[in-house]
Amino acid sequence: MTTSFEEKIGPDFSGHVLVAMDKFRGTASARQLSEAVARVVAANNCSVDVQPMSDGGEGFRDAFSGKVVVVEVPGPLGVPVASPITLSESPSGLLAILEVAEVVGRNHLVSPTRAQALAATSAGAGHLILSAARLGATGILLGCGGSATSDGGLGCYQVLRDAGGLPVPVTVATDVTARFSGLRRYAEQKGVSTKDLGIIDRRLDDVRALYLKEQGVDVELLERSGASGGIPGALAALGGVLTSGFNAVAGSVDLLERLRRSSLVITGEGRFDQGSLEGKVIGGIAPMTDDLAALLVVCGSVDLNAARTFRSQFSNVRIISLVERFGRRRAMSEVLACVEKVVAEALN
Repeated sequence: MTTSFEEKIGPDFSGHVLVAMDKFRGTASARQLSEAVARVVAANNCSVDVQPMSDGGEGFRDAFSGKVVVVEVPGPLGVPVASPITLSESPSGLLAILEVAEVVGRNHLVSPTRAQALAATSAGAGHLILSAARLGATGILLGCGGSATSDGGLGCYQVLRDAGGLPVPVTVATDVTARFSGLRRYAEQKGVSTKDLGIIDRRLDDVRALYLKEQGVDVELLERSGASGGIPGALAALGGVLTSGFNAVAGSVDLLERLRRSSLVITGEGRFDQGSLEGKVIGGIAPMTDDLAALLVVCGSVDLNAARTFRSQFSNVRIISLVERFGRRRAMSEVLACVEKVVAEALN
């Protein structure tokens, strides 16, 4: 028998709460949001467990703890950028957690010219992998999302190929399931002109053929190979393993067991829409609650059709839109304060 959110969370609620927020892109990180929510939960006399989440895109490293080392590698146009690496001890050795968005991400190429959008290279991702291995990593977990590149991963591939291949096993965590040719539909988001999409198509055909010729791998047959400008495809051609970003984080931080100990889970992301139901953090967490816990979803904005579909599948949920509650300007400029306020209201 299912139970509604209101039945699970009464006026005197004081249970154990798991806070597992994703980023609000451009306004607050998963860690900032999770810590803000946790402050409100603790002030309401609830015990709290904090776990920032990610689907593999921006903020991926936020979900992990460990020693952080900063190295310098080429950004999307070759200009050196400071790129953090999180080193975490694991049962199999020293795991390096890397994030594509931090080295060749859109934040390094905010308003590219037409030529820059075409020229943006993924080479820095290859250099970052080599840097992690030099630091002693015996395995690498790479979050692939939010790149500024549409080179099919060629720059990354060439750096690693010329260095002898992958230096250690690499698991590639992606935020979308697109196959290799599917990266074309994200190119315009990265500044590629509509007039240049034919160039992207020809580039992808050439790069796919190169990977097949040199490595015997047809990346078009692989789900997730088209994420992050094709970097996962390049790494898969070299022997990397592609996986869901959400599943990679959830498995690494023992999320299911922590969820089972909770009577309320608070999660959210910047925009709740159809994509939230397809491999993103909210869509991953909801089935794991299995009606054991109430689920509070706090988002910057909410697509009503997606919310309706979501509520039809999960009765234990309440969805809150900051834009609807506070208006767009305040929701964007005072995001942490707005999040704290709606969570406090939900708990009282």
